Amino acid sequence: MFGANRLRTRTGSGIYQTGRERVVQILETALDIIVESGYQALTLREVARRCEIQIGAVSYYYKSRTDLLQDVINMVLVPYADKIVAILREQGLSAEQKLERLIRFLLDDIQTRRTTRLFPHLWALSNHDPFVAKAVDSIYLLERQSLKKLIAEMNPGLADQERDALAVYISASVAGSTMFIGCEKPWASELPLYSAITCHALVTLAKTVTPEQLAAFGWQREDMKQPWKTPTLLTDEEYRLLFERDAERAEADPQQADGSGQAEAATPPRKNRRAPPLKRQA
Repeated sequence: MFGANRLRTRTGSGIYQTGRERVVQILETALDIIVESGYQALTLREVARRCEIQIGAVSYYYKSRTDLLQDVINMVLVPYADKIVAILREQGLSAEQKLERLIRFLLDDIQTRRTTRLFPHLWALSNHDPFVAKAVDSIYLLERQSLKKLIAEMNPGLADQERDALAVYISASVAGSTMFIGCEKPWASELPLYSAITCHALVTLAKTVTPEQLAAFGWQREDMKQPWKTPTLLTDEEYRLLFERDAERAEADPQQADGSGQAEAATPPRKNRRAPPLKRQA
């Protein structure tokens, strides 16, 4: 169950503890519906039926299923953010070991029923819904920013644009595995072997690839964009808010992130940010 004390929702959707607990119940139920039957099956009436409450109790917090989806997606961001930050802050590990742990975490997560079912729905919706497209972009911005930090430690000879592209490649390689090793997929039982191959290939690549090797396959540093700006669907303001909220969360509850009691103080520069709880445009 997702903790009510860590809920991140739209303004006004559950101010008091009892209200927040009701919102958590609604969101968990909505997420279950999407996972089991797809977004097309998500209705306020179905959420109310499963929660055994009146539909008015659902519509009190959510006027439409698009509002509901907004908070479901924002809810999904929190555990990812916490786990990724915790991995990056682990003491006594090299950047290579942290990257391996991050890759293994993402591969293990792919094997959960929720991730295997939820993310393909979000990918499909993102082709038609600008809000969902930005939300999905936010999730992967968060992931790639962490990957970039590790790549920079492992391979400082790469330029920022090259690190960003390498982070995209690693992220895409892992996400693309969903159709093969996800829950109930044909290769699901072969995760240990697949993880070993993936970690070896991606960690080695991140550590050893050079600009000269990239040039041999057609990349020219003269083509680098200066200054480099991470491609994203988010506006500059959304991009900024994404990392501000993450920094605020870490400062408010640093032990939740890494158990050390120390929080990162600074918001990353424009080129290195994560995504805010997005708001659908009226």
